[in-house]
Amino acid sequence: MKGNIRDVLFWIFLILGVGLLIWNIFGNSPTEFIALVTLIFAVLLKTWAISDRQIKSEMKFKMLAKDFRAHIKHT
Repeated sequence: MKGNIRDVLFWIFLILGVGLLIWNIFGNSPTEFIALVTLIFAVLLKTWAISDRQIKSEMKFKMLAKDFRAHIKHT
């Protein structure tokens, strides 16, 4: 569930950031800083989600290796 929330937040902030950048190019908008911070936050959320998935995968492989070693010692 948490990964799903991060993905939804990523897409929301990405769309918001792109919208702010387009608004900045074509109209009288807030500063570029706000748009860049929004895009950086979106990238940060995506990086956080990817790192969590990687940590979970590493833990699964460690548990698999531990089970495999225990199976070899048992045999």
